[in-house]
Amino acid sequence: MAGSIDEPIPLLTEDPIERRYAVREMRVRVHQARFRGRVLPAYRRCTICRLKEIRLLDAAHIIPDARSGEPAVSNGLSLCSIHHRAFNQNLVGISPEYKVHVAHRLLEDEDGPMLALLNGAHGSAIELPQRRSWRPDPELLAVRFGRFEAA
Repeated sequence: MAGSIDEPIPLLTEDPIERRYAVREMRVRVHQARFRGRVLPAYRRCTICRLKEIRLLDAAHIIPDARSGEPAVSNGLSLCSIHHRAFNQNLVGISPEYKVHVAHRLLEDEDGPMLALLNGAHGSAIELPQRRSWRPDPELLAVRFGRFEAA
């Protein structure tokens, strides 16, 4: 199983790690702050676990920018850092019916309280924004959910 604790750990050496720095030029999504500024107030919490701490919430794209996803609230979800990462890695999916699905490999694993909390969301409904126009677009969720199911 990829990412499993049972995978061999690379041999560690005693060589000191040299502290080095480099300057990078990178492409920045300038619109991301505005996207976050609209998605998070629409939900006010993680749509899956209901966490309200704004410093731990991300505005996640249903269809990513890199795949021509629009920076619209209907293409966004408010997710805590853990759920955002799980969503991006197709370990958690959200169906067009707004139901949370957890990958089978996680459902079959017993890895402590955090995984139990994640697995406990399986089959539950996400929390939706009050305004209908802000709710996740079911067609976009269907495309993204197809990727989750294929993973």
